[in-house]
Amino acid sequence: MQVSKQAFYILVEGEDNSPELAFFKRAIRKIITEKGLSIIPNVIEVGSSSAFIPYAGLGYRYSTIHQSIPVLAIADSDYRTQFHFQSEANHKLISAKKPKIRYWKRHEWENYLLEETDYLATWINQIPVKKETFNTTRAKCYRKFEKLASPIRLDNCLEQYFQKSLKAEYWECLKFNLAIQIKKYPSIEKPADFDHKTINQVREWFLNEAFKSERVIKLKPKSLHLFDDIMTEIPWETWLNQPYLIQFEQAKQRFRGKEAFNQLCQCIQDEFGVHNFGKELLIQEMLGNLATNTSSTIFMDLQNLLTEELA
Repeated sequence: MQVSKQAFYILVEGEDNSPELAFFKRAIRKIITEKGLSIIPNVIEVGSSSAFIPYAGLGYRYSTIHQSIPVLAIADSDYRTQFHFQSEANHKLISAKKPKIRYWKRHEWENYLLEETDYLATWINQIPVKKETFNTTRAKCYRKFEKLASPIRLDNCLEQYFQKSLKAEYWECLKFNLAIQIKKYPSIEKPADFDHKTINQVREWFLNEAFKSERVIKLKPKSLHLFDDIMTEIPWETWLNQPYLIQFEQAKQRFRGKEAFNQLCQCIQDEFGVHNFGKELLIQEMLGNLATNTSSTIFMDLQNLLTEELA
């Protein structure tokens, strides 16, 4: 970790050398330069969000900027409700040497890749089609079918995936919100009959898990209406009963982006016969494009976030 008295520390989730780190650094430098801000961004991937506090302490120790501005951390929203987005005042964070955590407007950064079906369709259609005389040893990536890809077809693939994964997403949402509410807990096991429970039965199970006497509640004040908040922010009951009513745009934002993008890559392989392409390389190419595309959703959301904190 490099240290500097003039650095503005920005902590992000992820591992060293992961493809999103290059995107963060490039996009943030571009935003700060275009805004004419006289600061030096130091973007650091810290692994999981549990490492934000120790890394923030180093930022406060070595950078004079953070005597007046909190160290910034950007985290996944995951399945958080609005209750979990509350933040302390800047002066309190600085005094306690804690980071100011801001959250992506979407579940995680991978969700922004789901918006790039125009890019993906163009990318697919530029891949050479294997002919009888085609030399596959020279082409690292090729497709078996001449069928052209379109953003609409790729979006349909995603929407079908979301409809099929509703119950899995619902369980992950409940499990996540239990985990961040409880400080000490055994692993939360999915009830064997979960998929057959009514909403009222799920509510009863959820509240029983959240407030077991032997567990310590992490959140203060307690989120007594957490289950109702979960059911309100996403229309789970309607969607579970009638999957065809799913709101595609909301699902793209609130469901797990990494899993959805994996499914999109599988669709590319199966439907368009694309072979020998590396998902990580594709992500790297997409992020390289998004880092300079100021009209992309992820760039604009990142720009708004930084502008709000540095205004």
